[in-house]
Amino acid sequence: MAKRSDRLDTDRVLTFETVIGELMPFIDTRFRLEIQLGTATMTIRELLDLDVGSLVELKKSAGEPMEVLCKGRPVMRGEVTVLEDSLGLRIVEIIDPHRKV
Repeated sequence: MAKRSDRLDTDRVLTFETVIGELMPFIDTRFRLEIQLGTATMTIRELLDLDVGSLVELKKSAGEPMEVLCKGRPVMRGEVTVLEDSLGLRIVEIIDPHRKV
């Protein structure tokens, strides 16, 4: 029979401070984020026919938010914006990690 100390303490209420405290050792860990502009499906023939100047139609409407991926999983969505001489992304949605896709 398992002792109470051997089991997961399900009675403990997680507070914001508790969660942040547990994350502190990892706070400076870096993750690579990828912004997905869109996707396309094509045959090998179509791929081989591509040349400089070719256009590829993406499965995304103009103005539709871009997905932000972390380790291949969507974590946010945002709108492309211009920041001086570079591009940026204004976050418009944080994706619930528990949501079934």
